[in-house]
Amino acid sequence: MPVIDESSTLKDYNHQMQKVLRMIYPNLDPTTMNEVIQYSVNKRYRDDSGQVNNSYTKRIADMTLLKIADYIKEREPIVTAFGTMFKKHGEVPNPMMDVVQSFLDKRTEDKNMMFTFPKGSEQFEKYNLLQALTI
Repeated sequence: MPVIDESSTLKDYNHQMQKVLRMIYPNLDPTTMNEVIQYSVNKRYRDDSGQVNNSYTKRIADMTLLKIADYIKEREPIVTAFGTMFKKHGEVPNPMMDVVQSFLDKRTEDKNMMFTFPKGSEQFEKYNLLQALTI
């Protein structure tokens, strides 16, 4: 069962169980403790399968539940109550952020242009209105 040995989720579980068992049985040998945990995992582990359906790319990935758990643990996606997973903000390009940034850049440009003209002049007022309207 190499999948079990390589799983970061089960390694975490093993570590947590060792902490708990040390509190309950402080005199228990660490090697014996590890053997007991491994025995319990091997006895109860079922290699159930599941599917991850990517609604954006229209692809379906068949994987075990353990691989899905490892994926969630390693990539830490946003997971909803119904099992929908989203990438975290900042990991993928955000078109709306580009639009907002272009507005901010244009406002800065208009505001800088406004200060090149004397206060109260027609050009000053033009760029003052433009920079005010950009937001």
